[in-house]
Amino acid sequence: MVMFSWKCNLAILFSVTLMIFMPRCNNLSSLIQTKSISLCKAIKYCIGPTVLSIGFTIMVDSIMWKKILWPEFEVFWFNSVLNRSSEWGTHSFHWYFTSALPRSLLAAYPLFLLGVLIDRRVLVFVLPVFSFILLYSKLPHKELRFIISSVPMLNLSAAVAANRIFNNRKKTLWKFLNLIMLGLFFIRLDGHFICCHKYVLHPNILFFLCSLGCTLVFFLASYDNYPSGNALKDLHQIGHLNNTDELWVHIDTFSAMNGISRFCENDSPWRYSKEEGIPLEEFFRRNFTYLVSEQLDVDGFKCLQHASGFSRVRLQSSLPPIILVENQHHSPCLVAFFTHYRVLTFNISFQVKEPKLYIHGNTKIKDIMQINWAGCS
Repeated sequence: MVMFSWKCNLAILFSVTLMIFMPRCNNLSSLIQTKSISLCKAIKYCIGPTVLSIGFTIMVDSIMWKKILWPEFEVFWFNSVLNRSSEWGTHSFHWYFTSALPRSLLAAYPLFLLGVLIDRRVLVFVLPVFSFILLYSKLPHKELRFIISSVPMLNLSAAVAANRIFNNRKKTLWKFLNLIMLGLFFIRLDGHFICCHKYVLHPNILFFLCSLGCTLVFFLASYDNYPSGNALKDLHQIGHLNNTDELWVHIDTFSAMNGISRFCENDSPWRYSKEEGIPLEEFFRRNFTYLVSEQLDVDGFKCLQHASGFSRVRLQSSLPPIILVENQHHSPCLVAFFTHYRVLTFNISFQVKEPKLYIHGNTKIKDIMQINWAGCS
């Protein structure tokens, strides 16, 4: 019970979204259902640490932000109570179930659904998680991080299903399901189909290897998912002028959402503005030194350098089956799978990376034009 109360406190410190999920988790509900502890006593255990944690986070963040603040509560109030989260973008009601969870669970997603059907004991763990995701599906703005705490329980259901299939693999129906799973892991190499070593044939291990391979591909794609951070880093390195004048940088909304944060900022002479809604023709009159923008052309400014980012994943029928469309030069990456007999390697080629945003310099400042920039072509 004490451990549970401190888990709630971590939710207070790091994400209020977890507070909706924590009271429904199996640990507390089981204790109350078996009358090991009363609801009043459970609340009593949680009140003290909860007040302490809220006081701690308010104290620290109020000092940092120089105003009385509980950040996670403000986020919760803005997104959930005021329902203004749609200002950050929206997804359809089913997005968590049809996009976010399949990409997170990967090979375990169909097994999670099967686990719920074949073992009723799993429902005790999955139903609170399902209701939590369903509740958050009602909000128009959706992000995977809002429901990431649900993934372990869904993996539990998937593991139960995989284990049941493997243990009953000699029975007709279960044998068919087992063959379907194993069929996913036949690998074509040099025109021949081979199968992994027998010790790797357990579904849990196979699905782990499959998920690991997909995760490697996703990691390589995500590496260049936030190009504006690199753009600001380059600007700091080569855009510093040899004088004491302040350098004003305007960061547009796209750049602020794709890699630039307060941690990227430097001290004097750099100054930053994230003011929104400025017309393109107005920038020249504002006397900004640099712009970090998704716009290619801005009146009164010259494009000095572009920052490229991940564009898309392209599938092809021949080996390798996946190509990450990423940068301008072919840079092969070998992904290896180790078995008892040999090492299987797949070549993932990186191709054409698309420009995502641009660094612009004020044409009135001649010193900027004399710097050796990479260019926007």
